[in-house]
Amino acid sequence: MENLIIKKILVPIDYSKLSLNALDYAVHMSQDYESTIHLLHVIDPDTYLTISEHGVELDLTRENVIQRENRKLAKLAESVTSKHPITVIPMCVVGSVVSEIIKIAEYHAVDMIVMGTHGISGFKSFFMGTNAFDVSKKASCPVLTIPNEKKWKNFEKVLFPVRTIPNALHKYEFARKIIAKHQSELIILALLDDDSSKKSTYLDKELKALNEKLVEDNIKGYSIFTYTDSVAHAALRKSDELDIDLMIITADFSYSIEDYFVGPFAQQVLNHAKIPVLSVRPQEEPVKAEKTLTDETVSSS
Repeated sequence: MENLIIKKILVPIDYSKLSLNALDYAVHMSQDYESTIHLLHVIDPDTYLTISEHGVELDLTRENVIQRENRKLAKLAESVTSKHPITVIPMCVVGSVVSEIIKIAEYHAVDMIVMGTHGISGFKSFFMGTNAFDVSKKASCPVLTIPNEKKWKNFEKVLFPVRTIPNALHKYEFARKIIAKHQSELIILALLDDDSSKKSTYLDKELKALNEKLVEDNIKGYSIFTYTDSVAHAALRKSDELDIDLMIITADFSYSIEDYFVGPFAQQVLNHAKIPVLSVRPQEEPVKAEKTLTDETVSSS
């Protein structure tokens, strides 16, 4: 099986338990794929508060904050490389969390972003669900979100929801890198939100193409066909019922009228999943990073 390379992994970090748990999985993945980890900390330009044993202190010197954060991140990187034979490149940037993650990912041409969900640092929510959602929505590379339910190592059972959207199977080309490495069982969940024969025919065609891919790639798996009035809830329910370790979704963030009340499929899954979720964008819809004049990148040297 060709093209199973994941060479660069970006891990945003805020030192919360959740983001450190994501780093822990990224380290495991880095060893599996012989990848380099780009360890990123984003400094909020409007907040220069430190917490000490005496309470909240205001550091009036921007440079002091930057130097302190660089030292802290370098120390974390050194603690990782001292225990594991991998390369970790620390970097601090000043700016908004989501835009900086996207820009750094594109600048370094990373193959995947691995980030925690719902992490909290100090007074501010740093990786709340909305940030994980925004990164998955805007990143041109796949994004793996890691919840803090437990330590994740191997993905033995992978859920692969398939919906009636364009290029729903594009995610398989990247997903097979993970599936093959872990020798995972792939459960294909065909989701229909009505009994339209046209949609059913479309899904049948997609499933046939996917099953042919599984045979070609020697991947074990089976299919489930489900009618539901909520595709996101059905996918989440099946992940619980089948004891799934990883869900792989197409990062389709378009809205229907109903979505304005319940949220799009991908957003609902990212907000409520208790397992890692890999979001893969359709290939023809890359989103470029937005550059701003106020964002500042800071060297970690």
